[in-house]
Amino acid sequence: AWGVALAGFGLAPGAWPALACLVVAGAADTVSVVSRGALVQLATPDALLGRVAAAEQIVGQAGPDVGNLRGGLVAGATSGTFALVSGGVLCLVAVMAVGAATPGLRRFVPPAN
Repeated sequence: AWGVALAGFGLAPGAWPALACLVVAGAADTVSVVSRGALVQLATPDALLGRVAAAEQIVGQAGPDVGNLRGGLVAGATSGTFALVSGGVLCLVAVMAVGAATPGLRRFVPPAN
């Protein structure tokens, strides 16, 4: 949903549709952060939880900065619209690739206690 909202923001014909796309992107980001944190806690053995949670936090904080760098470089070379739409499409492609490579992630069942 975040990638679609980002591409929609880039293609929005006016301020209100753009704002709606940003609301959807923000909600999708929130769901992503909560889901990722819960998955890490449920799927990681207790002995590794601190290290895995720290790595997940680093990725969660550094990832957007890398995306911002990519967006700025692409916008500088092309346009803001192209940077936003291509970023959204790139996000969708990455999600599909991860989903295809890790089918167990989509069908995750928490271990029984």
